[in-house]
Amino acid sequence: MMINNSSLYASQARPWLKYYSQKYIDQTVPECSAFDYVRQQNKNRLGEPALEYYGRKFTYADLIVNVKKTAAAFRAAGVKKGDVITVVSVMTPEVIYAFYAADRIGATLNLVDPRYSPEGIRDYIEEVDSHLLVCLNVVYERCRQAAKRTHVERVIVLSPADSLPLPLSIGYKMTNPDRNQYKSNVLMWKQFLANGKNASTSAEPYDPEHACVVVHTGGTTGSPKGVMLTDRNFNAIAQQFSAYDDLFRQGQSLMNIMPPFIAYGYACGVHLPLVLGLKVIIIPNLDPAKLGGLIWKYKPEHMFGVPAHYQQMAADPKLKDKDLSFIRNYAAGGDAISIGAEKTVNDFLAEHNVEYPMAKGYGMTEVSSAATVAAGKNNKPGSVGIPMVNTLISVFEPGTDKELPIGQRGELCISGPTMMKGYYNKPVETAAILRTHADGRVWVHTGDVGYLDEDGFVYLDSRIKRLIIRHDGFKVFPSMIENVVSQHPAIHQCSVVGCTDKDHVQGRLPFVYVVLNPEAAVSGKKKQIIRELRQMCKEELPEYVQPVGYKFIETMPLTPVGKFDYRKLEEEITSRDY
Repeated sequence: MMINNSSLYASQARPWLKYYSQKYIDQTVPECSAFDYVRQQNKNRLGEPALEYYGRKFTYADLIVNVKKTAAAFRAAGVKKGDVITVVSVMTPEVIYAFYAADRIGATLNLVDPRYSPEGIRDYIEEVDSHLLVCLNVVYERCRQAAKRTHVERVIVLSPADSLPLPLSIGYKMTNPDRNQYKSNVLMWKQFLANGKNASTSAEPYDPEHACVVVHTGGTTGSPKGVMLTDRNFNAIAQQFSAYDDLFRQGQSLMNIMPPFIAYGYACGVHLPLVLGLKVIIIPNLDPAKLGGLIWKYKPEHMFGVPAHYQQMAADPKLKDKDLSFIRNYAAGGDAISIGAEKTVNDFLAEHNVEYPMAKGYGMTEVSSAATVAAGKNNKPGSVGIPMVNTLISVFEPGTDKELPIGQRGELCISGPTMMKGYYNKPVETAAILRTHADGRVWVHTGDVGYLDEDGFVYLDSRIKRLIIRHDGFKVFPSMIENVVSQHPAIHQCSVVGCTDKDHVQGRLPFVYVVLNPEAAVSGKKKQIIRELRQMCKEELPEYVQPVGYKFIETMPLTPVGKFDYRKLEEEITSRDY
């Protein structure tokens, strides 16, 4: 329900703080490297498991040793403070070591999606002028092509088998023989480590301005940009999650299903659990169809994913009759979830003895992935949660520093210790999103539209990139339609995208893609379902929001990180569909 209170402003009232203990409100971000934060937090737990990779476990002591070895190897390879190392890989233990090792010696990881074409990889290498490239053997050929005509001098190749238990390593190499013809500038990971045997393992002095990583995002404008995130950014994410001490306990496990080339994968999937003393179970390349089996095999208390992962979980027959009471905090971020889909997942969790509903969050790469949390008892349907304990969120007139009262819709803006250092070599774009307001505070202008309620819970109407603008200027938020359509009992998943307005030169119209649940898919009642959906939308939505067409598909196309691929859906609409 909307509020109209002209006297309350979120930046001053901060109503969400009532949900946090004072000791967490008063905390300050530790002034140390990300690696040192992990080490300090676990100094009395060195024998406890930190990582698990296909059954092989690495203790916190192992983690520290391997990070130091990797740091020495980087030094032996000629890496200096300020250098940028490009990494093209899925998540593996070596990639985690590389993150902390580069940070330890004052270098930066440039994280690149291994699915990119040689041209795409080359662009990202050239952007940061990398001289050293780390890549998976399965993408070496593309990386070799990408590195041509760049300043890359040396390539470090790692294999998914490098950290496997011995029997699995042998089996992997037999079934996946490496047929690459490596150039003379290539070192395999084990040789790379051996070369660092006599190099220094000492750390560079802590620099609060040093960027740990460059993560690439389309940002609010859609053009690719490299987001520079610092030790402070990563440490602030982990520290703020420590406020949920009723959910997180040392010795628990978190299953990491997110890739390393997004901030969410590293900040929430690696650094956060390690700081909190959890074991990280590494799933390098998730097959969504196997998610249920992995959950039951490892029984992780925690997981960070996107909404599609949890919809898949709720529909997985492998979990149908299982007791899932071990689950503490399964969180969905990175994409919006409709009210109907949220209810389906929460009903599934409740039926399987899970104490709390699905956790949710909202953020963006520019704030190190997360800014709000809905977890445990602090949860409201339809909301993306409350601001993290040391984070400010408020609503402003779009593009301005005029703050709007609590309850009014506007542009969501974020301020706090997780704000990026800036975009790599893009000062104009940085200035457009990081804006200093009249109060002297720097805010991230997200470009997303939403509001806060009287308790400080944040509601997201739409990512600005998904906003559908009609020929008459009316704005259609996809979530408005998805929240209605998803409540039909036959609907498993739905997604609303924009399509061409055939009757006008400009403007777009809402179009609905639908995935039916298994029973409805074979019922032969698709025409009836569409009639019912049209009636539901007619009854609950304004005339200008009415979808122009509906299309049934078997599965939603997904991006590499598991989000619905809205661009692909838009491209597949034909004039015959509406």
